[in-house]
Amino acid sequence: MIDGIPESDFDVQLEGQVEIIGWLYQYYNEEPHNAVVNINGGTVKTNDIPAATQLFTTDWVVRYMVDNSLGKYYLERNAHSELGTHLEFLLPDSLEMVSDDLDVTQIKVIDNAMGSGHILVYAFDVLMKMYAEQGYSSREASSLILENNLFGLEIDKRAYQLAYFALMMKAREYNRRALTSNISPKVYVFVDTSNINDNYFESLPVSESNIQDLKYIVSLFHDSRTLGSIIQIDKPVKTGNLRTVLTNIPQDTSLDLNNTREITYQLLRLLDIVETMQNKYEAVITNPPYLNKMNKVLKEYVKTHYKDYSSDLFSVFIWHNINMIVTNGYAAYMTPFVWMFIKSYENLRKSILNTKLISSLIQMEYSAFEEATVPINTFVLKNSSTSENGVYIKLSDFKGGMDVQKVKTLEAIENPDVDYLYRTNQSNFESIPGSPIAYWASADTFELINETKKFGDAFNTRAGMITGDNSKFIRLWHEVSHDKTGFNYTSRQAAEMSDYKWFPYSKGGDFRRWFGNNEYVVNWENDGKYMRNFKDSTGKIPAHAFNLDYIFHPQITWSSLSSKTFSARLAPNGFLFDASGSFGVVPEVERSFQLGFLNSVVAEYYLGLINPTLNFQKGNIASLPIKSNDIRVEPIVETQISLSKADWDSFETSWDFATHPLIQHIDEHNRNWTLKEAFEEWKNEAQDRFDQLKDNEEELNRIFIDLYDLQDELTPDVEDKDVSVRTADEVRDVKSFLSYFVGLVFGRYSLDAPGLIYAGGDWEPGKYKSFQPNKDNVLILTDDSYFNDSRDIINRLKEFLRVTFGDENVQTNLEYIAQVIGKGGSTAEEKIRQYFIKDFYADHVSNYSKRPIYWEYNSGKKEGLRALMYSHRYDADTTGMIRTDYLLPLQEAYENALSNFESLVENETVVKTRKIYEKRVTRLTNQIDEMKMFDQVLQHLATARIEIDLDDGVIENHAKIQDGQKLLTKI
Repeated sequence: MIDGIPESDFDVQLEGQVEIIGWLYQYYNEEPHNAVVNINGGTVKTNDIPAATQLFTTDWVVRYMVDNSLGKYYLERNAHSELGTHLEFLLPDSLEMVSDDLDVTQIKVIDNAMGSGHILVYAFDVLMKMYAEQGYSSREASSLILENNLFGLEIDKRAYQLAYFALMMKAREYNRRALTSNISPKVYVFVDTSNINDNYFESLPVSESNIQDLKYIVSLFHDSRTLGSIIQIDKPVKTGNLRTVLTNIPQDTSLDLNNTREITYQLLRLLDIVETMQNKYEAVITNPPYLNKMNKVLKEYVKTHYKDYSSDLFSVFIWHNINMIVTNGYAAYMTPFVWMFIKSYENLRKSILNTKLISSLIQMEYSAFEEATVPINTFVLKNSSTSENGVYIKLSDFKGGMDVQKVKTLEAIENPDVDYLYRTNQSNFESIPGSPIAYWASADTFELINETKKFGDAFNTRAGMITGDNSKFIRLWHEVSHDKTGFNYTSRQAAEMSDYKWFPYSKGGDFRRWFGNNEYVVNWENDGKYMRNFKDSTGKIPAHAFNLDYIFHPQITWSSLSSKTFSARLAPNGFLFDASGSFGVVPEVERSFQLGFLNSVVAEYYLGLINPTLNFQKGNIASLPIKSNDIRVEPIVETQISLSKADWDSFETSWDFATHPLIQHIDEHNRNWTLKEAFEEWKNEAQDRFDQLKDNEEELNRIFIDLYDLQDELTPDVEDKDVSVRTADEVRDVKSFLSYFVGLVFGRYSLDAPGLIYAGGDWEPGKYKSFQPNKDNVLILTDDSYFNDSRDIINRLKEFLRVTFGDENVQTNLEYIAQVIGKGGSTAEEKIRQYFIKDFYADHVSNYSKRPIYWEYNSGKKEGLRALMYSHRYDADTTGMIRTDYLLPLQEAYENALSNFESLVENETVVKTRKIYEKRVTRLTNQIDEMKMFDQVLQHLATARIEIDLDDGVIENHAKIQDGQKLLTKI
């Protein structure tokens, strides 16, 4: 009850003007002249019945103000307002007037990055409904909106023109005379004042104080087309006075050499902008520009005036705009949602949480906008530091673009009890390190974070080194000579004393748990002396070798940037660490437990609160709450590491690859086995490993959910897509089998010993007995059998299949390979040849991360010559040898075949068969012509006898041989 007035009386149904006046008489027993009614901005005494009748209907929002001996009472009654029903996306929350005595004509709304005016046009329609409920005609309301309510600023002139036009057309919808009226939209475009110099001011017949004020404005807007709405006006500018001064400047009709009239007009327009920027608004609404790489002028201004909010231009707008509004006013935004979580926006978050209110927020799915992957949220800040709960909608789990986001938002508005709508007090956020806007966390979660020891309290989290020039100091491990790479070193001192140049380098990588992503090596010869002292063109040393006390020791590492979610791995002995492969220094006794925790749904849950992006910094891991060791965890984690390592080492891109999985069990079957049966065995093995690792992850999840008492928040289930070991894939694995075969042909591998046999260094023929590599380091890819020796790829493949699976299964295995990966052709051999000609090299380049070790000599589109060469066996005579021993003999073979097919064409009487022969004649003719031209290229480069150095890496070495000619297939 309010001052003796029962609450039930607020629900009194009043019909007509006389009844309301009578009710006021009856209730207060006052004389008529003591009661005053405020209706629609008009004030009438209750004894003035005609005036009340004119202003009041029961469909308006009515405020009654009564004066009596007890003071003033404000009673509100919403008399059937329909405004809320027109606001489709109005979130389910209580609304408050910005001010109790605010009239609709006083509501000021601005978009200070208005673009072409979409937001202002929408605001126009909303305001029209508000005016209608206040009894205004459409014609009157449309003019008043342009005159009083809407404001806009923009740096782009074309966008400003579109916004101006859009608002005028919107006014024209409601008022046919809008275009001929004297009212214009209060939208403005920034113009630089760099054209205004002291000459202009010297000619002005105005006071010195006015000139100083004008010069101040000119200085503010010197770079306004760059700075725009974020310009800060540090002292009040009396725009009315200056407008009078400028308007009254005598207009000289003589030649205007100083452009006085033009500049005066420019300054008058600037006064409009200054006045707009000095206003306080009930609502500021914008989709600000997103820009983190600013030009010099903008960067310096932002650092000077918005230092704590300078991570991006949109964050500058967030803070700037909330300070443009009146007390209890609202600022609404659409921006990337990274401000809610990542460290570089922490100052912005804390400022908002300490002084403003997050009234509502919708966090959209990461790729809600199909035309651009931008992590977006839309939110409303209230210029109030009250302790109200905010309303939040979390749409990140709903995939399918903006249509799905819209449906889910409307569902939440219709049913506020959905599990993705949250009501949270923002004071909770400050209990989480970094104050992320983790609105979905439960009260128990906030309490646990407050009271539990953090990962960083118990263990060191570290970022790795910055080389300063990755292309100079980092290689994929397979690029360099293997005999220059040192593995498994356990100390920095031991590595320094070795003769090795390259050492394993943990550099983050794709989503993978437990073990793997071991792909890179770094030049750390002589304890990194070269890197640590290398100076760039400016004379500076760009490398930063951080945390060297921890290198070469086993660590828990993770990728700073992930394609899915967080994943941690064991980096065993021998590694150095990159800045993108941060690591946690955990004693061995707790290492398995903490690795298990980091890969659990519990850690994922807390990281989702701290930083629900795909960019994980060491500080995020340091903030995770940790529990005491649990003896159940270690044996499971050790199994996970073993399973993941076995999977990683099953492919030749691992430096611990031993043999291909399709032949590793041959001895168990006495070689009386087909390739398809071998694949089925591998398929079962890979599936068992996958299932076991998944089951173990779910068991670890159950343990950690219990430890953290998160049964109501999480389930232990793991989706197949989140298990980071591979199941069998017939196409991929048969192609991998053929890649392994090519490696055997070049001597990279041997059937007589596991692992890498030759990748630089001294050649040892004694290591190859069961299957001899090609002597010449060349493998010809042809569409027919032109050679009956080791130069022909199918001959070599048959020999390999005979040695591994037995002579009786050669044809069966060829047909199986052709069935799985074959390209064109009628026979198995033809299909396999087509795969090697058309697809093998592209697959190889992809599998080896665009750093191939087998290079393809390519004569052109007619496929005259395709020849593979192993880069680690290349020497200065390789190109000349390919020309003399392979291209010229193959060209002769083509010519012989051409002669044969020409004879067949001449003698063939069956039309269909003759056309087949004619097609072969055409192809061979084109191939011969192409090879003659390619011969000139090879001859030129063979004479040059180009040397390569494996330490330089594939890109540089490949380019040396290419030498501007179309010699090698591009990578």
